Amino acid sequence: MSWRFLTVNLFKRNPPTDENTPADPAVAHALSQLIELPRAEFEEVIVGLYCALGHDAKRTGGPGDRAFDIVVVAKSGQHWIVQCKQWRGAVGESVVREFFDAMSREHAAQGAIITTTRFTPKAIQWAQGKLIHLYDGPALVRTLQRIKGTTTLDTDAHR
Repeated sequence: MSWRFLTVNLFKRNPPTDENTPADPAVAHALSQLIELPRAEFEEVIVGLYCALGHDAKRTGGPGDRAFDIVVVAKSGQHWIVQCKQWRGAVGESVVREFFDAMSREHAAQGAIITTTRFTPKAIQWAQGKLIHLYDGPALVRTLQRIKGTTTLDTDAHR
């Protein structure tokens, strides 16, 4: 797989002015950069993250929303699905419910919803006790930093 890198400087002090913006300006800037990526490229960032963790992942691609964007075959062989929400507003309970239905339809052992923003308290509460992992914007940035092991995000964008 050939990777092109879009480097997001986490130390640039030019954060967006949204009420959902994280307190850390560096994280806010990184999230702003991720939000501005075309949808397919954002999904490829997430595919790259799963691949960096040793899993096989690919975008489902194409028009229409099947309530998930990425299919993952975990190192354990389990089938997972992932929904990417490249949003500025909070992800609500209805999105989590629809995703859970997709997990059932797809016989997914686990699932993850990854967003550039946050989840509403009702969404978080509804997901509790289910094999749905919710990753908000700051968690996404921290994970990308940890996996890449640098102070910049290599967002592995396919262009």
